[in-house]
Amino acid sequence: MSGLCWLILLFLAESSSSAKIIGGSAVGGSHYMMIRNVVEELARRGHEVTLVISSAQKVKPSEKFAHKIFQVPFKEGTILETFAKEMIENGSLSWDTFKSLSEIDRMSCECLLNDTEFVNSLKGFDLLIYDNIANCYVLLAEYLGLKRVEIAALSPNGPPLAKHLVPMPVSYIPIPFPGEPCTDEMTFTQRVLNLIMYVLGQFMMSLLVYSNMDSTKMKYNITPGKSFLEAAGEAELLLMTSDFALEYPQPLLPGNIMVGQLNVKNPRPLSPELEEFVNKSIHGFIAVSFGTNVAFLSKKKVDLLAAAFGKLQQNVVWKLKGYIPSSLSPNIRALEWLPQNDLLGHKNIKAFVSHVGHNSLYESAYHGVPVVAFPLFADQFFNAKKVEHFGLGVSVNHNNFEVENLVREIKHVISEPRFKTEATRISRLLKDRPRTPLETAGDWIEYVIRHGGATHLRAQVFNIPWYQYYLLDVIAFLVAIVTLVVYVVCMACRFLCRLCCQKRDSKSKVE
Repeated sequence: MSGLCWLILLFLAESSSSAKIIGGSAVGGSHYMMIRNVVEELARRGHEVTLVISSAQKVKPSEKFAHKIFQVPFKEGTILETFAKEMIENGSLSWDTFKSLSEIDRMSCECLLNDTEFVNSLKGFDLLIYDNIANCYVLLAEYLGLKRVEIAALSPNGPPLAKHLVPMPVSYIPIPFPGEPCTDEMTFTQRVLNLIMYVLGQFMMSLLVYSNMDSTKMKYNITPGKSFLEAAGEAELLLMTSDFALEYPQPLLPGNIMVGQLNVKNPRPLSPELEEFVNKSIHGFIAVSFGTNVAFLSKKKVDLLAAAFGKLQQNVVWKLKGYIPSSLSPNIRALEWLPQNDLLGHKNIKAFVSHVGHNSLYESAYHGVPVVAFPLFADQFFNAKKVEHFGLGVSVNHNNFEVENLVREIKHVISEPRFKTEATRISRLLKDRPRTPLETAGDWIEYVIRHGGATHLRAQVFNIPWYQYYLLDVIAFLVAIVTLVVYVVCMACRFLCRLCCQKRDSKSKVE
């Protein structure tokens, strides 16, 4: 009887502490899986969770929570098709493509806000958690009057995090940019370039993203008294899926929490067919994945990659869709989807050839796997630089690599013990935590729910104008004081000199 009473009390306690939570995702792939993992964790803890997503994204159904899908006038994969191919070919985007992406973002947001029935169905929730790049959820939360927690699949120095005023001392914190990014050890020229790229990045974000959100915010009369940037900065917490074991040390605000990579977990057994293939070679196997954008690689590059992988002693498991060479070497298994986390955690893996997106980089480091970085666009060049800086592996330029060069680099990463040693060391650092990243994220979200927010972690920096933040008013005051003192001293000296000269002239006339 007493046991039954305890169960009833436990049930009532859990029921009283459970909350209604909205999850918001903007794009598919690893970003969707990140939010989905958090939503599942919260559902497991007894919360009622709904994941909001557009019709342009691929959905993986779940028994633990519901998806609510709003309709948009473009098909699945539109965003990728808009920018991925150009980014891979050029390493950056043209102005027109930037504007197109911004317009897609605006249209998606208006489709959500225009669906009055859909939006009204979200009333009565307690909290909204959303992906950092899903800007429209800031407006949705403002409209519904919800507190929110933002989750960023970025390094803490990512330009989109500037809207949360994450401290970014560009004198020693490198800003991710295409081409030849820096480390935290910069020359004078690199510091100049770093500052320029930071200012340019913020200008582009303001011109193409924030201004669009501001106009949408005004159109729907959502909290007209503040700008989009002010609204975005009012998130209760910013959870970053990163760890200083794999980042350049930098200062953070109290509400900036590094929880670690949310997509990593202990590996599960592979399918019998895949397990047989990876165990077939006595030299182990290599995993190859270029993320969601693998279909946008040119045929020429795919052929070169296939030729290089065919020359290796190891078996190769390759995520490949779209164009597939007609004659792949017997040691290559091409699949449209890979159980990446399970492969990286397999005992026989020797290396990971990757585009080094943020999530892939952390997954490989978590499992202690050396990396051959093959960056294609955006922050991947910066991540490739980190691969070299932290001693995890080497980087290969996808625009001018040759078969023999790639084969040599892969063999070097496999045969050189220091890469495995460093990968293992960083793996230990990433795993040395009292709670898993997902549990940590869940703990902080529940912390916000229990206390009705986290305003006590909000720094005064959000309440002062930019010129006070950079102490420009203080500097101007001190410069004025110093200038005044120098002026007074100069005038006094000038007066004394004249006085002395006059006395000397008078004395000369008397004589």
